Formats: sequence, C-alpha cells, structure tokens
Amino acid sequence: MTTCSKCGANIIWLRTPAKKWMPADEGLHPYKKNPEGKSTVVNDWGEVIRCDLEFDGLPTGMARIPHWATCPHADEFRKK
Repeated sequence: MTTCSKCGANIIWLRTPAKKWMPADEGLHPYKKNPEGKSTVVNDWGEVIRCDLEFDGLPTGMARIPHWATCPHADEFRKK
C-alpha cells in the first residue's frame, strides 16, 4: 500500500489485464454489475466493471473504487 502524492489517501496499485497499473482506494465496496451503471469499480484482478453502488438485493461482488474517481486532484494526473 502507498499514499497518493496529491491528496495523501491510502491507495493500492492493481495490475489490469492490459498489464497497466491502476490506483484504487483501499476499501472494498459491494456492487451490482450493470453495463449501464453510473459507477466503475475494479476487482483485485484488475478488471474494470461498470456497476451500481446503490442497489436492492444481493451484490454481484466486492471491489475497489478507482482512485481517480475519488481524488480531488485527479485532473492533475491525466495526460494531455
């Protein structure tokens, strides 16, 4: 685990199937898979999943929120 250089939050680095590194927040959240969902999560295998974080019924699984979705400084990391 490491910390974000801009906001200081604890982050975990996950390797995606494309072999790229993605920062994610440390906590796990229940999600319901939905291709048209408003949220994105990443599981511990680096798979990015469109989903709903607020739902009725049982969750599809547990995953992490990509750090770029919660970091107040995310725009400073984006390539131009």
